[in-house]
Amino acid sequence: MQASFVKSLDEIIELGEKRALLISATGTGKTYASAFAMRHVNPIRALFLAHREQVLKQSIRSYKRVFGSTKTFGLLSGNAREMDADYLFATMQTISKDQILGSFARDEFAMIVIDEVHRAGSSSYQKILDYFQPDFCLGMTASPDRPDGFDIYGLFDNNIAYEIRLQKALEEGLLCPFHYF
Repeated sequence: MQASFVKSLDEIIELGEKRALLISATGTGKTYASAFAMRHVNPIRALFLAHREQVLKQSIRSYKRVFGSTKTFGLLSGNAREMDADYLFATMQTISKDQILGSFARDEFAMIVIDEVHRAGSSSYQKILDYFQPDFCLGMTASPDRPDGFDIYGLFDNNIAYEIRLQKALEEGLLCPFHYF
């Protein structure tokens, strides 16, 4: 899945597109896929956005496994301000604050990855997306279809780099079968 995604994303970038979506069931490896794509693109600076610090800390661990010591990783949240890292992992609540957002150049990050991008309809995410001008922006989610009608597909120029929904992920053995009780 991850290799197919990176290949597809590379083709989208070669076409000159600026945004794309990775739609992948929970547990299939979206974070690792984004790290492999980031390693392939190799931006000097990158931003990884999520809504919770815990998600960011887990993502940093995954990225460190992919990159080793070739890049530095920093956390920007209510509890940390490691803003000089090559790859910054930020909560959207923190980076959307005017004082913090304004401390970055609009083209500061060559690549932006947004985890759980189905939340991008919120005003905080819109503020961040309107401010930054990266070379490329990748959105990741298991559920791009929002009940409020906000168009996540349109936000990413209808470019789907890769899609694997729950049933297909189960059929391909990417996930263990499960039962709800």
